[in-house]
Amino acid sequence: MSWPSLVILAPAEQRPSLEARIRCFELVPDAVTGGEKLHWQGHSYYLDLSGGILTDFEPDELDHLRTRIGEPYGVYVSCNSMDAARAFLRQVLAGFDGLVDTNHFEILPATEFLTLMDRYPLWDWRRRPSTDLP
Repeated sequence: MSWPSLVILAPAEQRPSLEARIRCFELVPDAVTGGEKLHWQGHSYYLDLSGGILTDFEPDELDHLRTRIGEPYGVYVSCNSMDAARAFLRQVLAGFDGLVDTNHFEILPATEFLTLMDRYPLWDWRRRPSTDLP
């Protein structure tokens, strides 16, 4: 299966705060993709902090996001493994008031997403939606 990926979503006015949370990891520019790379705790990541990931959303999805958080800003995150994803997300999402798009038909509040990761440490949101958890 491909690298786990997701989109962290925040109100546009919180963009500086979300970027600061992520940039503290000392990202490195990726000349090939225009995004940024991270090697942290033995894991590899690709991130796009441009906000351009929102062009991948359908108009009705964007409307739904606007009703939930206002004008959205999104960060695309791809991780080399589920362990990498869990480690990174626990750091970035702690105390964050936004949403997580699993890229598998679910958009969850970040606090709920973290709770599910803690309750189900082996949860793979690519294979099992949160609604199927016990």
